[in-house]
Amino acid sequence: MLNQMSLRSRIVLLVVVAVLGIAVMGALSVAQAKRQLTDARHGQLVTAVESAHSIVEGFRAMEASGKLDTAAAQAAAKAAVAHARYGKDGKEYLYIWSLDGVGVMHPIKPEWQGQNMIGKVKDGGGTDVIASLVDGMRQSTDGRAFVPTNFPRPGDTKPVPKLQYVMKVDGWNWMVGSGLYTDDLDAMVWSILAADGVLVAAGLLLIGGIGWLTLRSVMRQIGGEPAQAVSAMRSVAGGDLTVTLPGVPAGSLLAALADMIASLRGTVGQVRTATDSISTASTEIASGNQDLSSRTEHTASNLQETAASMEELTGTVRQSAESARAATQLAEAAAGTARRGGTVVGEVVHTMREINES
Repeated sequence: MLNQMSLRSRIVLLVVVAVLGIAVMGALSVAQAKRQLTDARHGQLVTAVESAHSIVEGFRAMEASGKLDTAAAQAAAKAAVAHARYGKDGKEYLYIWSLDGVGVMHPIKPEWQGQNMIGKVKDGGGTDVIASLVDGMRQSTDGRAFVPTNFPRPGDTKPVPKLQYVMKVDGWNWMVGSGLYTDDLDAMVWSILAADGVLVAAGLLLIGGIGWLTLRSVMRQIGGEPAQAVSAMRSVAGGDLTVTLPGVPAGSLLAALADMIASLRGTVGQVRTATDSISTASTEIASGNQDLSSRTEHTASNLQETAASMEELTGTVRQSAESARAATQLAEAAAGTARRGGTVVGEVVHTMREINES
């Protein structure tokens, strides 16, 4: 799936995930703060009730040891618990009920003492509070129980959550307990959320801003989606040099790629022009070679004819030379004959002279 997403979508997804992560961490932090506050409130309630329970158990131990009779021990225990206070302003109190719902000690409502209050004390939601305390203790396996109720705060009429906690006092059929309002926990959580929300919002804005600037910077450097570069290079690899990348930012990767493709297109055009020139020159050279070949063949034919004529001339010259030699020989023979004839004539003339003289 991620491989099919654009780079822009991936960066946006990364930023969104980071923002959601911080938001989730903030929500978990708030939830943890609420849980800690709730646990602290529960701990405060449990500690107070356990302390009162320890006081009652102390007097019950005195009764068991015979130091105090039952009436005196219980009266002392009730008095000690009645005066106990805790909480931020020291206004929170504790109470004692029997396991049957009869009032044993209530510092705010002393008139409830000795009366079975089941069905008589209801909270703002109509829940029978005393019956809920009795049922919670009966269902408990360790003599402890939390019971949620709703009561208006002093001076107010709107019911708000108030958590009750009771502990069983073995041997006396009592349960010691107390209650704490928990509506302020939400206010405290909202206060924490408001304080942390500013930091969370600042973090979200910071991450969002950095993500946006990073996205702009990366997209500006690349000039577009990397898929455009991949598509263009595939087209070039396939021999298509007409690819264009219009509208890419100057100085970006895609702009450099567009320049490279344009340069490659120009180089290939020059090579093609040079190739055409070479092809034309080759054709001309081939034509010249063909003409030269024809002329060479014609010249060779003429040379062959000249050679034949020369051979005939050579034969004629040879014959003329032989005739000349024969003529020379005849001339020499004639000359010899003439010389011999001249000698005879001279002798005849000489003889004739001699005859005439005589």
